[in-house]
Amino acid sequence: MKKQALQAKFKIHLQIAPVFVILGFLLVACGEDDAATPTPIASEPVATTAATPTLFASPTAVPSATPPPTETPPFAGISIGDPYAPELGNAGYDVWEYDLIMQLDPAVENIDATVQISGEVTAAEIETLSLDFVGFEIAEVLLDNRPVAYTHLGDKLIIQPSLPFTAGQMFTISVAYSGNPVERPSRYVGFASSVGMSFVDGQSIYVLSEPDGSRFWFPNNDHPRDKATYRFEITVPQGLTVVANGRLIQEIESEIGRTFIWEHDYPMASYLATVVVGEFERIEDASPDGIFLRHYVNDVAQTEFDSATADLGEAIDWMSDRFGPYPFEAFGYVTADVSGVSLETQTMVLLANNMIGQRTVMHELAHMWFGDWVSLDSWQQMWRNEGFATYVQLMWETQDDPEDLQLAIESFRSAVEENGDTFPLGDPPPGQLFSFKTYFGGAVFVHELRQEMGDEAFFGGLQNYFATYGGGTASDDEFREIMEAAHGAPLDEFFAEWLE
Repeated sequence: MKKQALQAKFKIHLQIAPVFVILGFLLVACGEDDAATPTPIASEPVATTAATPTLFASPTAVPSATPPPTETPPFAGISIGDPYAPELGNAGYDVWEYDLIMQLDPAVENIDATVQISGEVTAAEIETLSLDFVGFEIAEVLLDNRPVAYTHLGDKLIIQPSLPFTAGQMFTISVAYSGNPVERPSRYVGFASSVGMSFVDGQSIYVLSEPDGSRFWFPNNDHPRDKATYRFEITVPQGLTVVANGRLIQEIESEIGRTFIWEHDYPMASYLATVVVGEFERIEDASPDGIFLRHYVNDVAQTEFDSATADLGEAIDWMSDRFGPYPFEAFGYVTADVSGVSLETQTMVLLANNMIGQRTVMHELAHMWFGDWVSLDSWQQMWRNEGFATYVQLMWETQDDPEDLQLAIESFRSAVEENGDTFPLGDPPPGQLFSFKTYFGGAVFVHELRQEMGDEAFFGGLQNYFATYGGGTASDDEFREIMEAAHGAPLDEFFAEWLE
């Protein structure tokens, strides 16, 4: 009876109303996360074909009939070198810190900002320094507090000093700009009309930036290979609250509104930076092991949120025991009026009002290790983010019971096979970056890797992986080498079979 019940629990129904799990953020058609959906994430996947994928954010948010561009767009500047997304990121320097000073008002869809970028030149010599930045009117660009020539060419802001930058040269670039964010489809995100900062009904603001949306709201080196610390100084009208990454350092009342200063002193990829504006209740707590928890919850989400996060403290300690200490200064969620999207924004997860449930909560928590603490060296390797987050959430749901977990994995395996995606798990087409196969096929691969290695080597390898690459990025090859060392035997053929 137990086995039959478990099979029913984890059976994936493919002939249902279209909904889909997408991104480190998850998309869902309704908010009945745990009650209505038997899969271990926030929604049930839909059978699709490789030619006509079904990607629905909600019953009313159907993808545009015009798909996002799949060709690599032209770009200026020096690419950071990700062959999968060569238009993102810039080489020749290392950013240390971003200081974002902004005035925002949900009733006025405008960003008025000055962003200060501090870093160091790493190339022997470069004549220009390029940043990823889309749209806006630029009022001024300063290099070390002095005006500097610049060109805004396509999606790049190119700084042109009178003398070339040289190796070891420290710099501070300040960019003052204003205007309405450009709304443009991403070639990687087929389910959303645009990425970046969004203004909602004159009442709230949220940010959705994975993988290429940060450049739509602030100038930056928009690739995980160049992580930096962040400071946010955001001013909003009275009555509103600003939520960002890290810790809230100060609140300042003035004639122009309320200013919130947040600081995050740990390395963070640009796509994980967040600013959310609205009306919230702040909730503080701590895990049994003392990890600081703080959440910002709106009235609409309060009841569901309390239920979904009841075991959060236990879960964050449980993950810490398996993967290594929780890597940041705090953790929490901010709820938002966004249509079925959650995103693993570092230390402060964006959680959609209509998809609050334990599956989503645990999936995004797992990303603090898988994707945030160790990020992808190339966006091509998305399976490592989403496959692990899906698998860890499933481990928690089954309490890692071998029989329960295996039944769920077999359901995943059947669903992936029936879904019919033919591209390699390790090389999805750009338009399929956040595909069914990335999540569920990735989880099956992770489980098979665990079975191949055995638990002691598997978890020992993961802890060494985070100890070695934490705060930076790693490639699939670097991950494989860490796991091979723990296993004491080659895994190259095993990885090739699954990824290539």
